[in-house]
Amino acid sequence: MYSEFMKKNKSLSIYAVIFSVFLFFLQHISQLPPQAKDIESPQEVFSAERAFETLKYLLKENKPHPVGSNLNQIIKERLIEELDKLEIQYEIQKTWACAARYAGCAEVENLIGIIPGKTNAPYLALMAHYDSVPMAPGAGDDGAGVVAILEAARVLKLEAPYDHPIMLLLTDAEENGLIGAEAFFNQHPLAKKVGVVLNIEGSGTAGGSMVFRTSEKNELLIKSLSHEHKHAYGFSLANEIFKRMPNDTDFSVAMRANIPGMDFAFVGERNHYHTPNDNLENLDIRTIQHHGENILSASRDLLSKDWKEMGDKYVYLGGTYGVWSEWKSSNSLVALLISTLILIAAFVRSKIKLQRLFLGFILSPVTLVTTIFFGFLGFFFLSIFSGNIISWPGIDWPYRLLLIGSTSFGLLIGCIFNRKFLQESEAFYGVWFLWTSLTLILTLFLPDSANLLILPLVFGSVVTLISTFLKERHRLNFLLLTLVVALPSTLGLIFSLEQSQGYKLVLAVLPFAGLYAILISPFLLSINMKYGFSTVSAAIILALVTGSTFNLYTEMRPQHVNIHFYENLNSEKSFIHLSGNYKNVAASDPEPLIEPLSSYVDVVNTRAIASFAPEHEFRYWANSISSGWIEPSIELKKKIIGTNSVKLRLKSNRQASRVVLLLPESSKLKSFNIGSQEVEVSVSSEGPYKGYYLIYLIGIYDKKVDLTLNFEEYTNEIEGFLLDISTKLPKHLDKLYQARTGIFSPVHRGDQAILIKNIKI
Repeated sequence: MYSEFMKKNKSLSIYAVIFSVFLFFLQHISQLPPQAKDIESPQEVFSAERAFETLKYLLKENKPHPVGSNLNQIIKERLIEELDKLEIQYEIQKTWACAARYAGCAEVENLIGIIPGKTNAPYLALMAHYDSVPMAPGAGDDGAGVVAILEAARVLKLEAPYDHPIMLLLTDAEENGLIGAEAFFNQHPLAKKVGVVLNIEGSGTAGGSMVFRTSEKNELLIKSLSHEHKHAYGFSLANEIFKRMPNDTDFSVAMRANIPGMDFAFVGERNHYHTPNDNLENLDIRTIQHHGENILSASRDLLSKDWKEMGDKYVYLGGTYGVWSEWKSSNSLVALLISTLILIAAFVRSKIKLQRLFLGFILSPVTLVTTIFFGFLGFFFLSIFSGNIISWPGIDWPYRLLLIGSTSFGLLIGCIFNRKFLQESEAFYGVWFLWTSLTLILTLFLPDSANLLILPLVFGSVVTLISTFLKERHRLNFLLLTLVVALPSTLGLIFSLEQSQGYKLVLAVLPFAGLYAILISPFLLSINMKYGFSTVSAAIILALVTGSTFNLYTEMRPQHVNIHFYENLNSEKSFIHLSGNYKNVAASDPEPLIEPLSSYVDVVNTRAIASFAPEHEFRYWANSISSGWIEPSIELKKKIIGTNSVKLRLKSNRQASRVVLLLPESSKLKSFNIGSQEVEVSVSSEGPYKGYYLIYLIGIYDKKVDLTLNFEEYTNEIEGFLLDISTKLPKHLDKLYQARTGIFSPVHRGDQAILIKNIKI
């Protein structure tokens, strides 16, 4: 049967590959953010350059500004200056608030600006956070969102008043558990007057601003975004993904308050996320332009609409060569049914025997499985040879070559198997009926993601029916058109997934490669396997050799390594620990240290170095010496008579940013009071704090913090620990600190110097 294929269509496989490459680059270009408007643009136009000038002023130190820090206060004052320039009335909400997921609390200062409307209708809230993590200047996360809102507000104020008033909600302490948003939506009276929220976020320094999450009933919202918007971008698939991930944004707090809205973010250059590389120099201002166009398009339409009804649930897809599509979610089944009937009609006209169709349907998943399996196998071998998989390599071509080569190898294996039993047309119909079955499964169980398969099915079924009216010798060439709409929903997502998930989660990418593999496989049955295997094998070998021998870290994409210093003030023992991405446990740290950092620590043995966690062993540790710092203080102010509550005062005597109180499960702590808040507590079930009630006070510095602890039954001998945590390291670690430069970078919470003090309450 193989010789018959070669005689029939020797060039079909070459056409299919070239056509796929062309479509991929066309799709990639269409996903780039819009060009930034210059500073001289008309006043009624959003200008990313104007917004960037504001950002340069706000972040002129280009340094981190976490909640409670001096620089955080300075940036808040600069934001007030910008609101004054825009003649926007504002107020400051200063209050203690706590995170919903854990007992982490901070004194926040939210800025709330108001642009009045024609009526007292509910507010449209434009929300972003102005704080950063302790290690990042926060140009992308979330400076870009803040200045996009300010520039959009400037334009909207020119056009105001609208039917609805506008609120600018610039929150504090988002990075510590959405604390500023918790403060506003749970404490501020204006929260009850908010009708719709547009939240603007960032997770990197580049890329398109996509709507990646909406409230459940979103018809009005989605239509407002796409209304006269040339660059609307997003996938309702992200709704399904986000539901299953631990990530959060301020929008989560609004959703818990039952306020509808949309969440926008970008994810390009995610290696920069929460690192010093999230700075002004690395920020792509086209991303700010995209943020602004999203805000203006959605705001202008929403501000003139009645929000009593948000409409139905809509699915959306803004990634098909830049063309936006949206429809009522329940219509997915209708589209599926119509497409299936069209495909059946095409099959009947094709005169292919039903048994051959069934065989094609049964064998189609083989290519899907082999593509995913060999793709995974390629990166498994890389992890063995190199000892590591880098999420975002600085030199990325070996990883990309390995992804292409290993999945192509699996595709060829599937083709070899299928062409023993099937002709091209039989394989083609088998593949599309398999695609129909997968679409049905997604429509029933993951409806927000079904449109990824429905659009290709609608287009593919029509193309397939048309092909039956053509002469047989032209049909297969014509059927290549079925790949046009299918590629954006499969291969077209890979670049975005690579940027957002990284290669440690390569399994998130491989199913989409596998889906495209089954669609293209019928056109590759006649490929010269000897030449094909030689080419992809050479690519795999080259990728494995370079990926396992070259240093793939660069200053633009460094290895993430935090320096942790632990000092037990009672035992007078001190240690250092090198850690990246919160992976502290020996068995699960996936990032082997490279020189010169590996020479500073024990890379073989593990040890418990935190006195409050004697069973929690750390990798990459070394003995150290005392910092000489003053210990934190805890003062028992009084026991409240007639209750099981006690009042405490905590203070860091070295102006550390965080203080943590750990009390054992046996203390039976019920809750604590801070400010006007009472916070219920639960025992930590994992990690170094396992078995403790955790009270995490953030942004402390020189504050004295008063707490009231409420126990089920209070005794005078409750033992625990007080942790005093700063991002400033002791002086004697300067040499290590200097070594952690260049191709190394802190990340997330970053460097931590932790003083541990045994206490009794």
